[in-house]
Amino acid sequence: MRDTQSQVEVGTIDSRLRLPVCNNIQVDLPPANSALMTAKVTCPEPSWTLYVPVRLHAWVQAVVAAANLSPNTTLSSAQLTRGRADEFASNGGLITDPRQVEGKILRVGLTAGSPILTPQLDLPIAVHRGQKVMLTLTDSEMTIKTTATALDEGRVGDTITVQNADSQKTLRATIARDGGVEIRF
Repeated sequence: MRDTQSQVEVGTIDSRLRLPVCNNIQVDLPPANSALMTAKVTCPEPSWTLYVPVRLHAWVQAVVAAANLSPNTTLSSAQLTRGRADEFASNGGLITDPRQVEGKILRVGLTAGSPILTPQLDLPIAVHRGQKVMLTLTDSEMTIKTTATALDEGRVGDTITVQNADSQKTLRATIARDGGVEIRF
C-alpha cells in the first residue's frame, strides 16, 4: 500500500467580500472525484452562498529522474531516485517501484526531479531486422519449433513479420519474452 499524504488547497476568495460571520457553515463538494473542483460554501443564517475553487493533492514517494535525461535513454538505477510527486497532477501512470523502470527506454526528455510515468517508457528492442529467431507455432494439441528470420524489429509483445527458413513463407508473429517469436492458433 502506498504511503500517501493528502492535501487540500483552497483557492483565493475575493478580499472585497464582506460576509457576516456564520456559526453553521456548510460545505458541499460535487460528486465528481477530480483534483480540481468547486466547493459550494453556504450559510443558512445569515443567508449567503459562496463558490470556492479547491485543488486536491495526493503526495506519494515516486520514481523520479536523478539527473536530466535525454530521450531514448536506457534507464538504470543510477539515473533514478525517489521523490515526492502529486498523484493527481499526472494523467496516470505514476510509478512507485524502481524495478518497473529499470531497463526500459525513455521516450521523452526529463529534467532532474521529474516523475517518470508509464506512458513515457518503452521496452527495449528485443528482435532486430535480419536476426535469426526461434519461431514457435502452438495450437491446443501440438507445438512446432523452427528457425525464422525477422523482417522487422520490435519489442516484447509487438507483432512483426518473419520468414520461415525452410519454406521461405512470411508470417506475422508476436515477440515473446524469451526473444523468440510465436504464433498461436
